Amino acid sequence: MFYVLAISLCLAVMFLVLAGASLLSLAGLRLVLRMAGPMRPGAKANLLFAARLLPLGLASIVTFGLALPAFVEFEPYSTGEGMGFRLLALAALGALALAGMVVRGINILRATRQAQQGWREHAYRIDLEGIKVPVYRVENAASLVAVTGILRPRIFVAREIIGALSPDELRAALSHEMAHVSSFDNLKQLLLKITRAPRWLKALYNVDAEWTDASEIAADQEALAEGTSVLDLSSALIKVGRLIRPMAGRQPIASHLVPSSCSSALENRVTCLSEILEGTGATPARSVRSKGLLLPLLLTLAGYVACVNALLPAVHEALEFLVR
Repeated sequence: MFYVLAISLCLAVMFLVLAGASLLSLAGLRLVLRMAGPMRPGAKANLLFAARLLPLGLASIVTFGLALPAFVEFEPYSTGEGMGFRLLALAALGALALAGMVVRGINILRATRQAQQGWREHAYRIDLEGIKVPVYRVENAASLVAVTGILRPRIFVAREIIGALSPDELRAALSHEMAHVSSFDNLKQLLLKITRAPRWLKALYNVDAEWTDASEIAADQEALAEGTSVLDLSSALIKVGRLIRPMAGRQPIASHLVPSSCSSALENRVTCLSEILEGTGATPARSVRSKGLLLPLLLTLAGYVACVNALLPAVHEALEFLVR
């Protein structure tokens, strides 16, 4: 009974915090979008990603950082305490939400694996100097320029695209894809997709679209900072944009040079590159991987360790309210 009660309480707490934080985040999304407007594309993408994952992050911290330790600390192992309807209902909702995310993640990963297998069946690896990720020329996928994979990324380029781009334009396109790899954008895509809200919550869908636009512009700027020619990258975007065709079926986890669902982002990207060519926009400087988050994380962890023992009794009282 001890373990059943522990699992039920964890599921109930996770659902309550996840639902409450999601409702509160809806009220703050407009403010987040307003704050992100004047930011650099990379910082904007990071802010939007953090705002979207905040409910799940809070739910995980409260569940496993407070509720579970409080239960283990104060609940006797030989407890015979039963579960009321309130706890059972909340635990069922939590289990349903968690199962939905797991099933969605499995389906997305399966679709990604199937897409990779389909591309690789008719693909030939090509070696390009300076590109550390394996690159494959795909014979049967028109208008494809994408990087897939999280732990072992691979870049797939359609034969049609290779024929349409000059060598310098192709290298510029691949530099854009390498920027997605260095930013772990495929992992971020996976997390955003498995936590995607119902379709009637349009505000959250708008944040996802804004994140995609910002991440694409950030990848362009990262490629330019690494020495890619502005003219080659803008020319590659225009040529691929003319050839792009929507993908049928479930979308795999992949970062495309030109996502078929973001035509407005392509216009913004070409405009940004045109401003740099005309001298009205600044050329991006090479970014330095900042360790500025390390100190806040360490301070937060230290604060948690210092305060957790004082908080656990109050948390246990709240858990008792759920059980009764």
